[in-house]
Amino acid sequence: MTKSQVANPIQKPKKPRSRRRTQAERTALSDARMFDAAMQLIVEQGTHATTLKSVGERAGYSRGLASSRFGSKDALFGQLVLHFNTSWTRELANKVGEQGGAQACLAALSAVEGFLSSHSGYMKAMYILWFESISSHNDVRRHLAAYHQIYRSDIAHWVEEGMASGEIDKSVDAQSYAFGFCSFIFGTIYQWLVAPESVDLAKEFTSFRTSTKATFGIAD
Repeated sequence: MTKSQVANPIQKPKKPRSRRRTQAERTALSDARMFDAAMQLIVEQGTHATTLKSVGERAGYSRGLASSRFGSKDALFGQLVLHFNTSWTRELANKVGEQGGAQACLAALSAVEGFLSSHSGYMKAMYILWFESISSHNDVRRHLAAYHQIYRSDIAHWVEEGMASGEIDKSVDAQSYAFGFCSFIFGTIYQWLVAPESVDLAKEFTSFRTSTKATFGIAD
């Protein structure tokens, strides 16, 4: 038996060496932290008072990182919208799955309600950003206009699909329903942001779900 074995009869296993993050992973992490910081600041003080400097500092990085990464506040907000849409698209796909027609419309409605409940801070930040982008932030406005078109097209497609299968009354105007669906979502959330204490989200979503079934000619 060697001296080292006598001095250390119990050999402690060596801890596995932690894997170092790749540059891509470090970039993705810092982006995620800055997106979170930007959303917090937007909720607290709006888009106009949110600066790249404050975003970098809130995220725990240097003052200049957000500026060097995104170049401008408008570009940061544009990337934030893309980031949000990726998360929302994933949530919507999980809720809708392989459903089509009326069931897809109702599932999409439930997805929005659930996302509002589980990601309320996230949703507040994004809707503040969207509504404030009307007068400025051109990148955000362009992204939002494109997403609105996609949302309406998806809803109209599901309605047309339901009419073709006989599930939805053929007198329904698919395009008008899609416009009304999106108007309900954006209008309701706008009122919730302005005066959350006066808006019963669960009640309003239940009411719209009931009216949707009546419009489609589906027994409740």
